[in-house]
Amino acid sequence: MVLSCGYHLVGTGGLPQGVSVLAIPLFEKGDNVVVLDQRITEAVRAEISRRARVKVISQKEGSDAILLGTIANYSVFPISYGSDGRANRYRVSIVAKVLMKDKEGKEIFKMDGYRFEKEYSRASSQNLFLNEENIAVDLLSRDFARDLVGAILESNL
Repeated sequence: MVLSCGYHLVGTGGLPQGVSVLAIPLFEKGDNVVVLDQRITEAVRAEISRRARVKVISQKEGSDAILLGTIANYSVFPISYGSDGRANRYRVSIVAKVLMKDKEGKEIFKMDGYRFEKEYSRASSQNLFLNEENIAVDLLSRDFARDLVGAILESNL
């Protein structure tokens, strides 16, 4: 006889049984989002593939479930400035809508207002400005994906 106390380790959640192929189409985007939709989609696909150990595809055909995402809002606010008057620390905020459905259309997971916020620092070199933005978007996308996938997998689907 095996007894259980009802606790489980963080990170031990998963997708429902029977979901071995998950479709994740390109996240939809709001007006003020440029390439963030592509980068977030790629990061979510990679993170869920790695953590949930499922095959991830981009189209619904051939999948056991589908994860739909919409980036409803993206904003960047300067929170501190350097001696040169330029912002050197930012708070980034993303609000997304996320919905996962099985192949019959039954809702598995839903978050209408998933909010992700994090602070980032600007690199000290002024020569990195253009390259820094790409690096920042990649880092932001990976951080967002890590948090979102964690929330999905820990939601007791």
